[in-house]
Amino acid sequence: MSPTGTRGSVVVGIDGTRGAEAALDWATAEAAARGCRLRIVHAFHPSLLVDPYGVAPPLGDFPLVWAGAEQVLAQAVARVRSVAPDLPVTTRLLQSTAVPALLGEAYDASVLVLGGRGPRGLRGRLSRSVSAQVAAHTPCPVVTIRLPEVLGSCPSPPRVVVGVDASASCTDAVGFAFQAACQRGVPLVAVHAWNPDPPGDLEAVAGPSALAEAAAGRVLDRALDRWRAAFATVAVHTALVRGEPAHALIATSHGAALLVIGTRGRGRVVKTVLGSVSDTVLRHSRCPLAIIRHDTARTPRSAPTPERELRPGHDKSYRHRSIPRNRRWHA
Repeated sequence: MSPTGTRGSVVVGIDGTRGAEAALDWATAEAAARGCRLRIVHAFHPSLLVDPYGVAPPLGDFPLVWAGAEQVLAQAVARVRSVAPDLPVTTRLLQSTAVPALLGEAYDASVLVLGGRGPRGLRGRLSRSVSAQVAAHTPCPVVTIRLPEVLGSCPSPPRVVVGVDASASCTDAVGFAFQAACQRGVPLVAVHAWNPDPPGDLEAVAGPSALAEAAAGRVLDRALDRWRAAFATVAVHTALVRGEPAHALIATSHGAALLVIGTRGRGRVVKTVLGSVSDTVLRHSRCPLAIIRHDTARTPRSAPTPERELRPGHDKSYRHRSIPRNRRWHA
């Protein structure tokens, strides 16, 4: 048994914003710790303006737009090289909107890293929308990174926090959390929220709270027992919290090194929407958040256009990257 996401590259999506820089820094450290390749992905979608008569101008500015997108990648590579000069790095420059581009690059990723913005404003809502859609469809774990000012500076002990429930969706999440805690050399805190059993008749007679809490403890123990032997060196702490799961996770994980949650996904009709707990945590978490889907098996996909690997001393090789065949621009 192996936790989700132990093979492949660490893939990070960037867009030139400060949130993307924070995601790039986290992805660089993660790739170095895993000893794997880092793939930097930048997608751009130039606006096609039309005149009052509905006539679109020629795409004469497209080379400038493409050059600007290449510059975003070049700056990202330089940022990585400044802290991890020996880390294998590849880049992907795609003319596409963010969600399709990121999903296409996640086909062989061990983890996909995205930047996040503040909890308020239009940009924050758009950022969460991209993260939610990608997390709902991607075949690999998705990690969202918040800006330092959003996370705050409240002192907090280093730890990895994982949410546990009675469903099978938390199995892979617990494994991922054990691996992350082992990799970082920090304790694992497993959180399970519970509530007393509702009344079973018209007289509003409910079962004893002690029984509900004991049942919650058994759920927590079963979820952890599957992974304890494989990660015997990881110190494990448990937290049974009476209340709503999302609020318990947000409060318990404030300032943690990583919060890990599992999601069951949804049906085909509304598959782009995460569950209510995942969505609430995505909006309000105050630490890096990893979302692990349970219902998606890795299915073979056709590989994208071959990438050119960047190694020390060859940082300009990104300029010679081939454009995906179905997106070539002709003058």
